[in-house]
Amino acid sequence: MTRPSTLPVWLIVAMFALIGLNLRANLGSIPPLLDNITEDLGLNGTQQGLLTSMAVVSMGMCAPLGQRLAARIGTELATTLCLGLVSFGCLIRLTPGNTALLLVSVVIAGAGMGGGSALMPALIGHHVPRIAGITMGIYSAGLTLGIGIAAGIAVPSAAWLGGWRPALALWGVVAAATAIVWRSLARALRGAPLPEHAQPVSVDQRLPWGSATARWVTLFSTSQILLGFSGIAWITPLYVHLGAAPQGAANHLVLFQTVQLLTMLTLPAITDFTRDRRPLLALTLLFTILGIAGLLIAPFALAIPALTLFGLGVGGGATLGLVLIIDTTRTRGDAARLAALVLLVAYLVGAVGPVLLGLLRDLTGDFVAGYGVMLGVAILMLAVVPAYRPGRTIVDAGHGAEGIGHQ
Repeated sequence: MTRPSTLPVWLIVAMFALIGLNLRANLGSIPPLLDNITEDLGLNGTQQGLLTSMAVVSMGMCAPLGQRLAARIGTELATTLCLGLVSFGCLIRLTPGNTALLLVSVVIAGAGMGGGSALMPALIGHHVPRIAGITMGIYSAGLTLGIGIAAGIAVPSAAWLGGWRPALALWGVVAAATAIVWRSLARALRGAPLPEHAQPVSVDQRLPWGSATARWVTLFSTSQILLGFSGIAWITPLYVHLGAAPQGAANHLVLFQTVQLLTMLTLPAITDFTRDRRPLLALTLLFTILGIAGLLIAPFALAIPALTLFGLGVGGGATLGLVLIIDTTRTRGDAARLAALVLLVAYLVGAVGPVLLGLLRDLTGDFVAGYGVMLGVAILMLAVVPAYRPGRTIVDAGHGAEGIGHQ
């Protein structure tokens, strides 16, 4: 028998929110400073896109490594080390260097973000099992706020600290402080009993590549990650390109990120009372389509409604992607297999979006073609929404039909 944690629940939940902030802030700090970085290092559009895409690739590739590390040294300590990687990746930007060093820093920070992200569901299920759903929503809000806060203070912090390098390194200091606080709480946290339904899942379980339903779920989540990361990487540069001041352009990204909280925190409650996800899937995709269309038609005149709709769409879509994982699985092991597949594919494919937009900008001189591709992706997903009928379950050779549903 292990003793229960002596920490108050509110402190544990707040700590998860703070960790979430650190696991995404790095993605929001770079776009507002992209012009400064480009002027200093001479980046082209493709290289600019790589700054986000390589972080996302690293997150996807290193997510499974986070679970393997936790199996060896424990989830709490593994989380500390992942935060340490984020800190190191940010702090080395203080070292004068070329584009290659900056990209290496992005990969290192991405590895920490991906590994830490993979550990959070197990930590939340372990330490706050009675309010796991609420805590997951608060943690997700922390992820979104991390990007928004980082984008909002990037330009002022560059002015205060004397350049883009210390402004980016600032988040290394925050991550290091978070790691120290988390480590100081880990001893009390490790005493918490592990609920029966939250037993560890083997990292060696094979992914359900052979399941058609798993591929449909992965497709939806991948499309939302691709659209969301493309927005994160290129909304600020879009408005700078159109003549907005750097801080004003960064504020547009803050709006895009902040409104996502509305659908992230409300849609899970709605799905508790409905079975057919297709109306909500269609609604979020319609929001996304209208938002991107607004950016193409009148990016300044329609900035607030367009970015609001775009943010509501991708924020809600990302949340519904998690709901689809639960809908199509019955056991925690099955959900873990499907979640691992979704995370791996969605992050790797999602990384293509920022690079593609950068490449199209290099080829055409503006953002119309890139946002046109994003609009096409959203329209295509809306067209296939009928495939997400209630009762679909994972079907994997050797495993049979699995999951919740009535076929």
